[in-house]
Amino acid sequence: MEHSERQKKECAYERRGGRWRSPPTKRRRRHHVFGVPPRRCTPPPPRAPFMRGLQRRSLARISSGEAPSRWWCSSRRIVGAKIGAVRYHGRTTRGRRGRPLGGRRDHDGGRGRRRRGGRLRRGPCHRGPAHHSVGRLRREWPFPAEGSGHNKGLSFTEKERDAHYLRGLLPPAVLPQELQEKRLLQNVRDLKDPLQRYMFLMDLQERNERLFYKLMIDNVEELLPVVYTPTVGEACQKYGSIFRRSQGLYISLKDRGRVLEVLRNWREKSIQVIVVTDGERILGLGDLGCQGMGIPVGKLALYTALGGVRPSACLPITIDVGTNNEELLNDEFYIGLRQKRATGQEYAELLDEFMAAVKQNYGQKVLVQFEDFANHNAFTLLEKYRPTHLAFNDDIQGTAAVVLAGLIAGLKFVGGTLADHTFLFFGAGEAGTGIAELVALEISMQSKVSQEDARKNIWLVDSKGLIVSSRKDSIQPFKKLYAHEHEPVKDLLSAIKDIKPTALIGSAGVGQSFTKEVIEAMSSINKRPIILALSNPTSRSECTAEQAYSWSQGRAIFGSGSPFDPVKYNEKLFVPAQANNAYIFPGFGLGVVISGAIRVKDDMVLAAAEGLAEQVSSEHFDKGLIYPPFSSIRKISANIAARVAAKAYDLGLASHLPRPRDLVKYAESCMYSPIYRSYR
Repeated sequence: MEHSERQKKECAYERRGGRWRSPPTKRRRRHHVFGVPPRRCTPPPPRAPFMRGLQRRSLARISSGEAPSRWWCSSRRIVGAKIGAVRYHGRTTRGRRGRPLGGRRDHDGGRGRRRRGGRLRRGPCHRGPAHHSVGRLRREWPFPAEGSGHNKGLSFTEKERDAHYLRGLLPPAVLPQELQEKRLLQNVRDLKDPLQRYMFLMDLQERNERLFYKLMIDNVEELLPVVYTPTVGEACQKYGSIFRRSQGLYISLKDRGRVLEVLRNWREKSIQVIVVTDGERILGLGDLGCQGMGIPVGKLALYTALGGVRPSACLPITIDVGTNNEELLNDEFYIGLRQKRATGQEYAELLDEFMAAVKQNYGQKVLVQFEDFANHNAFTLLEKYRPTHLAFNDDIQGTAAVVLAGLIAGLKFVGGTLADHTFLFFGAGEAGTGIAELVALEISMQSKVSQEDARKNIWLVDSKGLIVSSRKDSIQPFKKLYAHEHEPVKDLLSAIKDIKPTALIGSAGVGQSFTKEVIEAMSSINKRPIILALSNPTSRSECTAEQAYSWSQGRAIFGSGSPFDPVKYNEKLFVPAQANNAYIFPGFGLGVVISGAIRVKDDMVLAAAEGLAEQVSSEHFDKGLIYPPFSSIRKISANIAARVAAKAYDLGLASHLPRPRDLVKYAESCMYSPIYRSYR
């Protein structure tokens, strides 16, 4: 049967999926029987179809050479470049040199869908996909406005500058990343004020992310006190004055009922770790309200630098429910809600909505780390959400793991097992009781006794004295587990003389509470007393390293939460160990991520502590160290991650299957690398 030219032309169009579609592609044309008209085949309407993406006039200018070729579109289908085009061309648009534009496709012009809430949904974008594609390119190179993962500064090569229209926007010199790092390190050292150093590094993180992390990884011992404790405490106190650009997400009481919407405003959609605070107990500084954001930002910087978690997978969040700090409420530069802190049902409902929104938006495999919540909320929130969420409290579990690792390593100096020694805690808050619980759990597992029996050698001292059974009616529930039978004791020194502990652990945040009499009393009872002054920042430390070594005549096994310089006593050099949570939580988080764990169990925290203790070698013991140096922290984190992931697989909590054969190598291969990438 012969067909006229008009009939053939009409058959070239067919309605598929409710829209006029172009003729079949070459692949499909092999199966197309031309002699049989397609079903419901009618001619297209006389006008050209609606053109998504670039307008027809712009496309004509591109095709004629009047407009630059960089006006291209990232949608899957584009309209023909000639004015009066009557159908879509079935080809996929690629970027310059055949590459698609970096990043996720946010729009699909051919199908009329756009990305909303992490999914492609129907409905054309009113500004077209080209607007977003070209805009994203212009923002990211050379000076990105959202995220700095692509910026290389003067390390862009000649070809890269030509390919991405950077010629003339940068000086002619091409510098390697190592030389950039050397220059910036010198700039940091030239700044004498720690807060100025902190602000300099935060600015660097915003404009050149990879260079920031390269600088951190290669100089971690020097820069860790700048990015985190003790400098971050001062930064939080002055956060309103130094605020420049939001580095995290703020959820306040004003957002009740739409927390999920607020979470979806965050630019990254694939989140693996969230660090959240309500700012009520920032370090040892008290209630700083909304200005506590410096803590989640600093913690997540360490997650990447020390643990290798991708920076784009980290999300810092501050829950702003007000503050009881009158000084901040009267500060004209305060950036949070100017009201008294919400409590009770109002507070609980906001946290419930937040946790539900996190699971709905990011799934159940996102790690939510609670940070610097007050004691009365920290325990409640952890116990409430750990059965249903992947929840972790660094102040309770992270601090406990790093201290337990120090005690296990310290016993190699002293001898015996944990069950053979007595522990006295000065401070019965979330840190002190969290450490005590983990120590009791380790004793029960080592000695095959009940956890209740393991608690008998653990004593706590709070602001009112030794916690004993006669005080059970007046103390908080989490302290009652350690209310042993004993006569009431009002002060720390008397408690030491009565209890005769092997180890003294301070976490009360009361500066200079380990007096000369206290240290001397510990030294008179023990040949090698273990003294851990864990409170942060330095001004809140129970004693300094120099005081501990000199008052104990060089016999103390000392560890602190804040960094101290080496001490020389009787011609011997002592290097203080820093019991910093940064030893634990980056590796712990990496282990959770690589295993796809869905819950955090105490056995996983114990595994992290044991993994850290294993890294302490005889060479470190000779220097008096109970923790390995931070210079090898990436290796330490990989080993801790492997131990945590192995425990998650053993407990049946891991979802990334099959289980890798060598978890240490797998953890190292998953770590983020800050080395510059090459762009065509």
